[in-house]
Amino acid sequence: MKSAIKTTTLTTSLILVTACNSTAPINKTAITAINQEKFSQFHQYDENSTITLDYTGYGQILSASVIDLGMSDRYRITSHTTTIGTHLSSSPKPSTATEANRFYYDSYKDNPKMRQALQVIQKNMADLPNKINLSNLPKSELLAYWFNLYNVTVLNELVQQYPVKNLSKLINEEPSFFDKPRFNFNGNQYSLNDIEYNIVAPLFNNDPLLIYGYYRGYIGSPNLLNYPYTAKNVFTALTNNAVQFVNSNRGSVIDTHSTRVSSLYLEKKNYFPNFEEDLADHLQSLVIQEPDKDQVVQNLSFSLDNYDITDILGTDVAYGGGNAVVVDPSIVALGWDKTFTTYGNHLTKAGTVSTLRREILKKITQKYYEVNSRVEIKDLPDKESTEN
Repeated sequence: MKSAIKTTTLTTSLILVTACNSTAPINKTAITAINQEKFSQFHQYDENSTITLDYTGYGQILSASVIDLGMSDRYRITSHTTTIGTHLSSSPKPSTATEANRFYYDSYKDNPKMRQALQVIQKNMADLPNKINLSNLPKSELLAYWFNLYNVTVLNELVQQYPVKNLSKLINEEPSFFDKPRFNFNGNQYSLNDIEYNIVAPLFNNDPLLIYGYYRGYIGSPNLLNYPYTAKNVFTALTNNAVQFVNSNRGSVIDTHSTRVSSLYLEKKNYFPNFEEDLADHLQSLVIQEPDKDQVVQNLSFSLDNYDITDILGTDVAYGGGNAVVVDPSIVALGWDKTFTTYGNHLTKAGTVSTLRREILKKITQKYYEVNSRVEIKDLPDKESTEN
C-alpha cells in the first residue's frame, strides 16, 4: 500500500513533502573531517527521512528558459568572417560556439517581472537553512538542494548583470564571482565555492561526478539542465551531464597521442588526489568510444575553454551592421522555423546580426528541434504553486 503524501507549504515558497522515497547516495560514508562548525553543521543528514523538497516555481523557470541542445555533435562553425560593415564585440570560438545548453538571458533583460520572479525564487531557496534543520533531510535531498541553490544563484546574478559577453573577468577578479559571500546561513557568510568545496564535497568523499552538477554560466562549463535536481533524479542527472560534457568539444578532444581537456579541471584538483592520473581515468570512464577507434585519454593538455555566457542571441547584436534578420530567440519555442524565413504571428523582430551569429543561431535551433519532438513553452507563474 502506498504511503499518503502530505504537503506543507513553507514560507520559502518551497513545498515540504513527506513519505517520498529517496535514492542511494553516491558514497555510503560521509566525510566530516572539517571540524569548523560553520561547515560541519551541514554535514549531518537523516537517511531514514521521508522529507523531500519540491521546486515547482524554479522548475517552471528552467522549463521556460533553458534550451536543451543534447549531446555535442562536435560541430565547428564555418563562418570565420562577417559581412563588410559588421563588427562583433568578440569572436566566438569555432569549436564550441554552438555547444552547451542555453538560457534565455535576452528575455530577462527588458522584463522586470521575469527578473523579479527569479530573484524571489533564489531568495526563498537561500533562506531555507534559516527556516528548517537541513540535517533532517536525506543525503540525496541535500545534494539536490545545494545544486539547485548554487545554480539559481548563478542565474540570478548573471541575469542582473546581463548583457555581459564573456565571464572571464568575473571569474578572475578578486574576490572571484564564486568566492564572494552570497549567503547568510544561521549568522555565517558563505560563498558559492563554500557550497561546492566545504559543504557538498565532504558529504560525498570528493566524488568527481559532483563537478557536473554546478552551472557556472559560461559555455566551457557543465550544462544547466531544463529541470531542477531532485532526490530521485540527481545521481542519474549528474552522470548524464558528465557524459555530455566529457564527450563534447568543451570537455575533451582525444587526439592520436594526446588529449585536450577543459581548463576547468585545473580548478578541480581537490577531486583527484593523483591529479592527472586520476583525471585521465575519470575521463576514460566517461568517453563514448567511437567504432573502429581506440580512444585513449593520455598526455593531458588543459587547452579547452570558452568563457562566453550561455545566452542565445549574443551581445554582438547590439553592434549592428549585419544583414541577417532574426527574430527574438527568447520565443524560439513558439515556432522559429529551421530556415529562418517563416516566423509565425507571435514572433517579434529583434534586429540584424552578422553572418557568423546567424550561423550559430541556425545551428542552435537545429539542435533544439532535434532534441525536442514537440516544442512548448509555459508562462511564468505569478506565484509558486501550493497544490498537492
